[in-house]
Amino acid sequence: MRKLYFTFFAVFVLLQTSCDNRSEIFKGLQRADSLLSAGNDSTAAIIFYQIPPQTDSTAETALYNYVSAKINVRCQEYQNPELLDFPIEYFKAQNDLKHLAYAYNYKSFFLLYYSNDISNALIYNKEAEELAENINDDILKYNIYSTGYTISSYHLDTEECLKYADKAYRIGEKLHDKRRMAYPARFLTVCYNDKNVADSAEKYMAVCLSFLDCYDMGAKAAVFTAFGNAMFTKNPVFAEQCYLESVGVIDNADAYNGLTRLYLEQGNMTKAAECFPKAISENPRESNVELMKLYAEKLEKAGQNLEAFKIYKEISLQKDSLYKIKENNLLRRWDNLNKFYHTQKNDFNDLKHSLLWFKVLTLVLSVLLLTVIIFVLKKLRKREGKTVSIAENLYNQIVKGESISQWTKDEREIFTDYYYTQNSEFQAEVSSNYDKLPVNAHILLILQKLGKSKTEIMDIMGFSDQAYRSLKSRTDKAKK
Repeated sequence: MRKLYFTFFAVFVLLQTSCDNRSEIFKGLQRADSLLSAGNDSTAAIIFYQIPPQTDSTAETALYNYVSAKINVRCQEYQNPELLDFPIEYFKAQNDLKHLAYAYNYKSFFLLYYSNDISNALIYNKEAEELAENINDDILKYNIYSTGYTISSYHLDTEECLKYADKAYRIGEKLHDKRRMAYPARFLTVCYNDKNVADSAEKYMAVCLSFLDCYDMGAKAAVFTAFGNAMFTKNPVFAEQCYLESVGVIDNADAYNGLTRLYLEQGNMTKAAECFPKAISENPRESNVELMKLYAEKLEKAGQNLEAFKIYKEISLQKDSLYKIKENNLLRRWDNLNKFYHTQKNDFNDLKHSLLWFKVLTLVLSVLLLTVIIFVLKKLRKREGKTVSIAENLYNQIVKGESISQWTKDEREIFTDYYYTQNSEFQAEVSSNYDKLPVNAHILLILQKLGKSKTEIMDIMGFSDQAYRSLKSRTDKAKK
C-alpha cells in the first residue's frame, strides 16, 4: 500500500512540474509578445530565443509560431507562411480577433515579399483588413494598409494604391512617426504622378526629401526613381539627375529604365544603349516588354534593323515568361487551397462528415476553374500571333470608310496600337501634345491624320453630329 502511495505521489509531482513548466513557457511567450507590441524588440527577442520550439501543446505552439512571425516581420527575415496556419486556427477558436488579424497580416507579408504569391497575399491581407476595421489598433491598421498599397502597386492599380497609401500616411501623421509617413509618401508621389496631379505629386516629393534619413538604401533609390518619373516630361534635366542619384545609391533596373526612356526620347542612342542592358530586370515583367518595344522601334527608325530584330525576338521570350509566371501563380494558388483542405485541425473533426461533400465540391470546382483559366491563357497566347492580321483587317475597314460602330473596345485598341506602331512619329506627336485620351479620341485623331472629312468620320464611327462635336471638344480640352 505504501509503495502504491509513493507511486501515485511521484506521478502527481511529475505532472505538476510538467504543467508548471508549460505554464512558464506560455507566460514567457506572452511576455515576449507584449514587449514586441510595446516596441522593446531586443528584450523580447532575448526572452523568445531562450524558449525551445513548441510542438505539443496547442496554445503554446500557436503562440510560439505567432511570436516567431512577429519577430521575423520586424527583422525582415523569412518564415514559412504555413507556420501561421496553426495560430490562425487557434485564434479563431479562441475568438481572439486582434491576434487573428495580425496573424493574417503576417502571413500576407511572407507570401508577398518572400514567396511572390501576390494573389494569396491579397486574400489574407483582406481578411486582416475586415477584422481590423473594428479593432482600435493603429499599428495593426498601418501594417495592413502598407501591405495593401504594396500589393496594389504590383497590380498597377493606382486608385487602390492611392487609397491605402493615404490611409497609412494619415496614421503616420497621427502617431508623429516620420518613418511611417516617409514610406507611404513615396507611393503617394508615384500614384499622383500616374494620375497627372502635379501639385500633389510635388507635395509628397517634398515630404520624401525631408524624410530621406528614414529610408534604407533600396527605398532611398526608389524615392529618387519616383522623382525622375514624376519630372520625366515636365523637367527632363531634373529627371535625369534623379535617376542618376538613384543608381548612385544602389544599382536598380527601374532607374536605368527611366534613363533609357529619357535618352531615347532625346535621340541619344549612345547613352540609351549603355543604360538599356541594365534596365532590363532579370525577372520578366511588363515594364521590360514596354521598354524593349520602344528601344526596338528607335533602332528600326535609325536603320539598325538587325539589332531591332534581336530585341523583337527577346520581347517574344519575355512575353512567354510572363505567361508562365501567371500559370505558376494559378498552380500555386491551387496548391495552397489543396494544402488548406488537407491540414484541418482535430478541433473541427466533428464537422468533418457534414462538410465533406462541400469540400469535395469546392475542390472539383477549383480544379475546373483552374483548368479553364489555364486554357484561356494558352488561347490568348495563340491569339497573339493573329493580332497583326486582325489589325490589318481593321485598318483596311477604316481606309475603305466602313463603319466601326460595332467594334469592341479591344478591336479599337488593337487598331490604335497597330497604327501607332506603323507611325511612331505621329504617336510621339500625340503623346507630347495631349494628356491621357480615351481610345475613341485616339481614333478621331488617326482619322483626321488619314485626311478623313467630318462627314466621313461621323459615318465611320457611327456618330451623330452632337456626338462628334462632344468627342472633339473633349479631345481638344485634353491638349497640354
